[in-house]
Amino acid sequence: MVLEHIAAILLFSGPLFYLGLWMAIDPAGIASLPETVAWALKGFVRVFVGLKSSETIQAHSDISPRLRRGLRIAGIALAVVAIAA
Repeated sequence: MVLEHIAAILLFSGPLFYLGLWMAIDPAGIASLPETVAWALKGFVRVFVGLKSSETIQAHSDISPRLRRGLRIAGIALAVVAIAA
């Protein structure tokens, strides 16, 4: 029973808390995450095929203040849920 509780904390609460803090601290980074993953995947494919990757990653895209506030509130909620679990 104790091991199950420790596993739940490490495998569920830890990543959830980290994601919540990331959303609360850097909402623009979370919003641009799909863009960054697509850039990395495209670069990996270019290197795998043997082409030279000459693209550089772009800075975070600008997001609206409403979306920024929503992501911060959602991040705080996730962090609180992770602490309470």
